[in-house]
Amino acid sequence: MKQKNYFFICLIAIFITFYSCSTVSDSSDNYSYLSSSYSSPLVLRINSEDFKTINTNRLKSIYTGDSFKINSVEKIDDILEVSVSYGGGCKQHSFEIIWDGIVYTDAPSNINLFIIHDAKNDNCEALVTESLSINLKDLIGDNTYKDSCIYNIFTSYNTSNTADFSIEGSN
Repeated sequence: MKQKNYFFICLIAIFITFYSCSTVSDSSDNYSYLSSSYSSPLVLRINSEDFKTINTNRLKSIYTGDSFKINSVEKIDDILEVSVSYGGGCKQHSFEIIWDGIVYTDAPSNINLFIIHDAKNDNCEALVTESLSINLKDLIGDNTYKDSCIYNIFTSYNTSNTADFSIEGSN
């Protein structure tokens, strides 16, 4: 009898877990629209080998990380505010900014950045929109390029040589 009760409790818990993640929807396109009240963890990393591998792979349509969309980018003082959207809603996602450490000094000077998304196997279908704050001082230090270069921001799903977004560093 005890084993039978345990089985039904587990079955109900599994049903509730799957049902709660799958019912968030909008009748028009099967997505709900919500703004994130939390900020996903963001890791800033300088690694030329990883950058080169991701760049080579994306040009061959070999993607790194999970898909997402960059909605807009705005520079406010030393912060790049990147608005992103992705499917999910049941787990906290994370993002990683990868820079190869190179400032291209030919006019106009520029820096290329990758944003990689980890959905943490979140199968929910809400369309989450949130802002990632990239502290440029933390990423590239306090130097003249921080304020004068163009920031080219790529996702690993972009298979062209044109950045998903480019924004000038000067205010």
